[in-house]
Amino acid sequence: MPPVLARTAVCVALLATPMLALAQGSILQQQRDAAGNVMEPLGQVLIADEAGPAGLYDCTRDGNWCVRVQPVAEDGDRPTVLEVLEKVPGQGTPHTYHVSIDVPPESDLKLWPWIVRLAPGVGSDAPVTDPQQRARQNVLVGGIVTFSAMYSGGGADASTLQLARVRHLQDDIQVDDDVLTVPWLGNAMIRACFSEQDIKQRAGACHDEYGFSAKLGLETAAEGMPVLRYQTVATRFPAGVSRFEDSLAKGPLKKKDLRSEQDPACTYTRLFRFAEGMFHPDQALPDCAGYTEP
Repeated sequence: MPPVLARTAVCVALLATPMLALAQGSILQQQRDAAGNVMEPLGQVLIADEAGPAGLYDCTRDGNWCVRVQPVAEDGDRPTVLEVLEKVPGQGTPHTYHVSIDVPPESDLKLWPWIVRLAPGVGSDAPVTDPQQRARQNVLVGGIVTFSAMYSGGGADASTLQLARVRHLQDDIQVDDDVLTVPWLGNAMIRACFSEQDIKQRAGACHDEYGFSAKLGLETAAEGMPVLRYQTVATRFPAGVSRFEDSLAKGPLKKKDLRSEQDPACTYTRLFRFAEGMFHPDQALPDCAGYTEP
C-alpha cells in the first residue's frame, strides 16, 4: 500500500473505533429473541475508501452492516433515501442497497440508530438453496421522519418510524421499503391565555403541553421473523386537557390540576407480528392524533 493511503487507512481506523464505542455506550445493549434474531445499536464510523462508498455511517460493531441517510445531490433537495452497505466476506467493496422513505414536504429524515439482524434462514419468505445466498444475513433498518407546525404562541412537532427489510433471495436482493410505520415522537405546546381573565382562570398555566414517545424492542419468545414489542407513553399538562377541546370552556384550573399526567388511552403496548409482507399489531392502535400530529 502506498504510504499516503496507508496513513489514511490508519487515521480512519483511529477515528472510527472511539466514535463507535462512544455511540454504543450511550444507548441500550443489543436484544436477542428465542429465534436468534438480534436487535443491535449502531455506532458512527467514518468510512474512507477510494474504491467504494465514503462518509460518516452508522455501523454494527463487526462492521458488516452500515447505514446512513443518503446525501442529496443538490442544495435544497430533501433526503428521502437510506443507503445500506453490506460487507460480504471475501469481497472487497461492500454491496450497496437503497431504501425509499416516505418524506412529505417540509419534513426531515434521520436514521433510526438500530438494526435488526435476522437469524440465519429467516426473512427471505422463499426457499434459498444457493449456499452463498442462504449464508447472507437479512436485516431490518429504519428511518425517522419528523414534521412540525408553528402556532401563535406555540408549536408542535411529530415523527414516524418506517422500517424496511433487506432480504437475500435465490439469485437476487430485494428491498421492501415499508414493512412497518408507527408514530414515534410528538411534542406540542398550545397557547391557552389571551387575557388577564384567562391567566386567572388557568392559574398562570398559559400553555397546554403534550408529549408522546415510543420505543421498539424484540419480544423474547419468537419463531422465524421477530415479534416487535411497541410501547408508547403519552403525557399532558395540565391534567385533563385535550387538543380537541376548548380548555377555556372548562371551569378554572385548581392547584391539583397543575401537573403532568399520563394519558391512559395513548399509553399502550402492542405486539407486531409479520404476515403477508408487513408487521401487523395484535390490536388496532388507538387514535392519538392529539399527540402524534403537529
